[in-house]
Amino acid sequence: MSGRLALAAFGLVAACVDLDPMRVQPRDGAYVANPYFADARAMRPMVPGTVAREWYLREAAYLRRGSPDGGWVEVEQLPVPLTPDTLREGRAHFETWCAPCHGLLGDGQSIVAQNMGARPPPSLYDVARSKPGHGAPMPADAGQGARAVSPGWDALPRPPGFYYSVITGGYGLMPSYADALTPEARWKVVAWLRVLAYSQRAPLSAAPEDAREALMRTPEGGTP
Repeated sequence: MSGRLALAAFGLVAACVDLDPMRVQPRDGAYVANPYFADARAMRPMVPGTVAREWYLREAAYLRRGSPDGGWVEVEQLPVPLTPDTLREGRAHFETWCAPCHGLLGDGQSIVAQNMGARPPPSLYDVARSKPGHGAPMPADAGQGARAVSPGWDALPRPPGFYYSVITGGYGLMPSYADALTPEARWKVVAWLRVLAYSQRAPLSAAPEDAREALMRTPEGGTP
């Protein structure tokens, strides 16, 4: 009987006293003051350059580290399915975030570009034809193409991973759009850019027969 009483007494003491001092410690709550820091804030700011683990996990599925272009190099494949829905979404993102500076066709022709005091945005798919001045018109034969291109990735002067990396990290005066576009959305923009590049340089024979006549008509006040 005495043994049972001793065991019960020990259990009562254990329930009242925390035998592990590491389990319960004084701590500050969120958004409270702490006089031990110079700014009197208990919540400490992040160290400059800190990258959230969630951001890395979101990016890692779409980005191959250590490649020459910082992104996808195997140009025959994309980490998103190349479907009509992908292209529609890519077009919507492109026209929302990219076209204000680079133009709806990606050729660097836009009102914003014409009024930029610094270096204007270039053509995204034809380095040789990037405009030399502010809002300079494209050459008259721009739609005919300086070289034959296929519907594939050779319509772009750089690998698709280059464009993905620029959208992700920025380039020159262009800021990063990683906060505005998810990795999947960025790849959809790259897919749409491929369509734009081919559409502006494809031969007339690539158009459906019922559309060729309309394409050959001379626009009012211009050239065919």
